[in-house]
Amino acid sequence: MDTDNIPAQGSQSAIHYGWFIMVTGTLCLFASLGLGRFSLGVLLPSMGRDLHLSYSQMGLIGTLNFIGYLLAVLLCGRLSRRFGARRLISTALVGIGLSMLLISQATSLSLILALYLLTGIGSGLSNVPMVSLISSWFASSKRGRAAGFVAIGSGFAIILSGRLIPYLNSTSVNWVRVKL
Repeated sequence: MDTDNIPAQGSQSAIHYGWFIMVTGTLCLFASLGLGRFSLGVLLPSMGRDLHLSYSQMGLIGTLNFIGYLLAVLLCGRLSRRFGARRLISTALVGIGLSMLLISQATSLSLILALYLLTGIGSGLSNVPMVSLISSWFASSKRGRAAGFVAIGSGFAIILSGRLIPYLNSTSVNWVRVKL
């Protein structure tokens, strides 16, 4: 029986709560993967130019981001069971936001490396539990559609960062724009 469109007992809404989870998941992947991970390729040219980084150093930034993601994925199941998916995702997204805010102000390679490692960890800790939430909130007949909509989030962020970051780079003097 397909229970996706049956409201929960005592609920006034005719919309299955899983669809709200799906929208949240789309925004989660927009922030964690799209902005926290995939926008790095658009950021690196201006970051490298203004901070005088070599290609090897810029590659190391991306590598640490991926290492952070890998570490998070390996620990994610255990952490999700211990703290719960909602708490883990929320904490990870706050961590991504803070680390990216600090990255925007960083002028040393070592600080950027540490912060991008944290961004990678946050990306993994938010992405994996979000995807598992989708599978638990939807029957198999709707799961693919919901997962597809969630995946759109990172694509939207890639499009946005691909248009916005070059514009911001063209209107500012250097990598570190505004002091906090």
